[in-house]
Amino acid sequence: MAILKLHATRLGDVSQIVELLEAVENAYDNLYAFDLIVEEAKTRYEPMRLFYAGSRRRTVRRIAKPHQVVLPEDRLVLHSVEIHSPGFWEFLGTINPLEVLRKYLNDRHEREKDRDYRNSAEAERLRLENEKLTTDVVKDKLELLRAIGLPEDRIRDAISRHLLEPLGRIDKVQDAELVVSADVTDRPIRVRV
Repeated sequence: MAILKLHATRLGDVSQIVELLEAVENAYDNLYAFDLIVEEAKTRYEPMRLFYAGSRRRTVRRIAKPHQVVLPEDRLVLHSVEIHSPGFWEFLGTINPLEVLRKYLNDRHEREKDRDYRNSAEAERLRLENEKLTTDVVKDKLELLRAIGLPEDRIRDAISRHLLEPLGRIDKVQDAELVVSADVTDRPIRVRV
């Protein structure tokens, strides 16, 4: 378990706060589901890669409701909130999805510093850069899925469903400056005696 700390420069109205919480949970659940898809594909196809290359169509599980695959002990929990400007939101969850969220938010924040949004061509270029950034965040997992021999259409579907769409919702709250940057720290483990 780890703690994701989202730094905020301002609060929003109630609907914006609800949108923030839903976007973070949705992204977490989808990143968790994507990790599950990669691990299942790795377990299922990696041992057969050398022996059965191309012998049958490989596929990955489609997860329609990512929140249903998150184990109860791995659910995202609102850990702490500091409400003032600047303030923060802390979430407790598993390290992999939280680390991807941290890296995505921080890299996107750095790329957006000093950018001009007045031009629609610039906005489209930024959207394409953010899609590239999303794939860079999970580059090793993509390479593994390709090495296993999964078809590109299945990989693209998983990327779109579990990365681009949920992280696009995060973009909206970051653009509204409800979240600026993020940190991840390991949660201290308390031993019961």
